[in-house]
Amino acid sequence: MIKRYMKLLIGLVAVAVIAIGAYIGVVVYKNNQTKKAYEEEQKKIIFSFDPLDITDMDVTNSTGDFSFRLTDNGWEITQGQKFPLSPDRFVEIATTMSTLTASKVLTEEVPEDLSEYGLDAPMKISFRLNDDTGYTAYIGSKVPGDSSYYLRAEGKDAIYIVSEEDVQKLSAEVSDLKDKLLFDTSGTSDITYLKYINNGTIVYDISKNENGWEVIAPFKRGVVNAASVTNITSLIIRAECVTFIDEELTDLSKFGFDHPSHQLEIKTDEKEAKIIFGNYYDEAGQYIYAYNRAIDQIYIFETASLGFIDSKLEDILFKRIHDEAFDNIKKFELDIFGTKVDIDYNYTVETGKTSSYSVNGKSVDRENEKILEAFNNLINSVTGVSFDYVSDENLSKGVTGDAAVKVVYRLKEGDDYKLEFIPKSDDESLLYIVENGIYTGTLIRKTVLENGMKLYYEELMELMK
Repeated sequence: MIKRYMKLLIGLVAVAVIAIGAYIGVVVYKNNQTKKAYEEEQKKIIFSFDPLDITDMDVTNSTGDFSFRLTDNGWEITQGQKFPLSPDRFVEIATTMSTLTASKVLTEEVPEDLSEYGLDAPMKISFRLNDDTGYTAYIGSKVPGDSSYYLRAEGKDAIYIVSEEDVQKLSAEVSDLKDKLLFDTSGTSDITYLKYINNGTIVYDISKNENGWEVIAPFKRGVVNAASVTNITSLIIRAECVTFIDEELTDLSKFGFDHPSHQLEIKTDEKEAKIIFGNYYDEAGQYIYAYNRAIDQIYIFETASLGFIDSKLEDILFKRIHDEAFDNIKKFELDIFGTKVDIDYNYTVETGKTSSYSVNGKSVDRENEKILEAFNNLINSVTGVSFDYVSDENLSKGVTGDAAVKVVYRLKEGDDYKLEFIPKSDDESLLYIVENGIYTGTLIRKTVLENGMKLYYEELMELMK
């Protein structure tokens, strides 16, 4: 009996030993496979360095040889033709190269004939770091039947295959390195001057000082809406050209620059640009030629990206005609297309006191929501009236004629305020705006007053019957 158990125990131990041995074999095999896979992946790593340590970059492209150095003022060209550089492109190239990894190692030895891979005359990109180490990539031709590219690295025997995406990020042709921005600055707050000319006519010419933006021309009394200017300048500094035209500009008429369609002048404390726009590149007008005089560069821009084109002076101005504190108003006297309206206005925010109003001697029922809403609509149409256009007429002697609409503010403190809206003699749809007897140089559409003051007054009267 004991012998039988001993035989069984020995058998179980033998099985266990075999199982353990098999397990250890599997683990060793898997570890070897993992190690091999890891080593294979490591072979795909082409470069690994800190892009913040970069001091210099050298490039050989289809145009020639260029050298660049990173200074306190950013990247500067130290060899080759000068052109405005795109700092974002340098960051993208450096970042991509610092962690460049192949999708495949094609061969671990460099063949004698590199022409098959386009590596006999490649694009070359070299970075030097602050410890004087260097990294160089040679970009060859596209892999047949694939979107990937052949690439070789200085000091390594392998030929790699890298993705099209990485090659596009590494591309260092002159057109890739040039600054594509219409005006390159860090933010809209840096801009101190803006001038836009449309077909020879100054649309707006504005300058910023310690008090904010002011109009230089053509409407000096206009009040600039800084938020509107920011909207326009933010589009300007984000606009990128589609492509460059690298040719000497000997014939202005070829691109329409002899009679510019648009002109832009823009400045910061550090830089300025004067850019003219010529003909449209295409019949649909989706693209337009531009020329930067300062750097002698011709561009093609997508018209839709140029947010200032066809903007109006009115687009950058506060158009509300008058602001008055409500608690300083005691009465409105209106003449709305021949209808006289007297409004006693007793607005207050004092604790324990209630505002009260009357129209033509009849008290406004503040408990009636519809009546109060109609009354507020009327008051807002009066106090919030805004001009529609700045007139381009030279009316130095003012305007004459009977007002179609009059608005008088009777004030508790200060002089009373008066607005008159006088029909334009050659266009009845427009009214001149006269403020305290002085023509403002602005116009309003007649329909604005008809669909505003007139309509709200009639609605209120109907409710107050």
